[in-house]
Amino acid sequence: MKLITPKKTTLALALSLISSISFGAESLNLSTTLEQAIQNDPQWAATRHGYQANKENIHFASAGLKPSAKITGNIARNASDTDPSSRSPSSSPSDDNYNSSSIGASISQPLFRLDRWHSYQEGKANDKQFDAAFNAEQQAFYLRVVKAYLDVLRAEENQQFRDAEKSAIKRQLEQTEQRFNVGLIANTDVQEAQAAFDISSVQHIIAEQDIALTLQNLETLTGSAMNSVAPLKANAPISPPQPTDVKQWTESALTTNPELIAAGHAKDAALAVYKSKRSAHLPTVDLIGTYSDSHTTNNSSPGSNESSGISISLEIPLYTGGTTSAKRRQAKQLQYQAEDDYNLKKREVIRNTSNLYRVVNTDVSRVMAQRQSIRSAQAALEATEAGYDAGTRTIVDVLSAQQALYGAKRDYANARYDYIFDLLQLKQTAGTLDIEDITEINSWLAMT
Repeated sequence: MKLITPKKTTLALALSLISSISFGAESLNLSTTLEQAIQNDPQWAATRHGYQANKENIHFASAGLKPSAKITGNIARNASDTDPSSRSPSSSPSDDNYNSSSIGASISQPLFRLDRWHSYQEGKANDKQFDAAFNAEQQAFYLRVVKAYLDVLRAEENQQFRDAEKSAIKRQLEQTEQRFNVGLIANTDVQEAQAAFDISSVQHIIAEQDIALTLQNLETLTGSAMNSVAPLKANAPISPPQPTDVKQWTESALTTNPELIAAGHAKDAALAVYKSKRSAHLPTVDLIGTYSDSHTTNNSSPGSNESSGISISLEIPLYTGGTTSAKRRQAKQLQYQAEDDYNLKKREVIRNTSNLYRVVNTDVSRVMAQRQSIRSAQAALEATEAGYDAGTRTIVDVLSAQQALYGAKRDYANARYDYIFDLLQLKQTAGTLDIEDITEINSWLAMT
């Protein structure tokens, strides 16, 4: 899984991988949709910026082990108002006013700060957790783009079926009216056909609205308006997930699932926090160096003083009102909580991987079964129409057969889209979903 970090070089490399495929200027396919979403989706941009901010925390964690230095300076004008009778005969009023200046520097290097060392280990674990969490967010982002794209395809295909269904029912209504006008059928058949046509007209309007809504959702991701997207090829491959052994998928998920990896690093961080709080009982040792230079300027006794020193500072904590012990006990319980969260996530990953593997295989069977159901529904419609012409079937039978045929076509289309989405969900759970998977799905589209 290649991580699209916010760095321009890596992001540009990812975008070039998508752009390396040649597209028509008027065609919006899955790869171009993902490219535009990477550049324009505000939610993804917020995720990247949050990741960048979190990556700075490692520097905070290491700062406690590094030396700290500072320089101080001071310039002052000192004046005093002395009783003239108490001033010596040889002094002048200006002797009570003088200038002073000083400059100093100090540096401190921790020598033994075990609590800070464990805090640094916590920071490293958190840094790895941020990487894993960002990986999980990236794969979820890919899946969000795919779902928005497939929603448009579902809506467009449903609208096409509704349009064809409406046209077929309209022709049936016209034929029924003609037969009624010549006295071959009763008015009931005309009313049945008219009711079916009215219902199909409403469903057609709803289907058109669904297209507008799904296109608007996709526009929110990409930041650009569009009218349609490239459809799925009729011969798009529908095959069981590879490898065909569910144990291999589970083993992969336990190794590479980013959410599980993040939970593991969270567990390591919680352990480091506990060790840090436990170390707060121990002495601390610092190496301290100082330097100062001060000057005083007046008429009677100008002078200067320069000093420097190096020392080792030892501090032994004795009692803080029970705070240190309470923080240690609290950190231990939080460590147990992090371990429980990790074990729960591990079980969820095993369950979700196994379930999604079965779902994808079921989707494959569904697609094959729905394809056969279209043939069966088509044959049933032809037989029903022949029976209607012969007077053995009613118009209701014909309309029902037509609805069954278009319902089978919609179910077949949805089964194919479910297969694609569930397959990518399986790869996401296994922690392997990548841009290459999006590119592969894109090759299944009929691009102009």
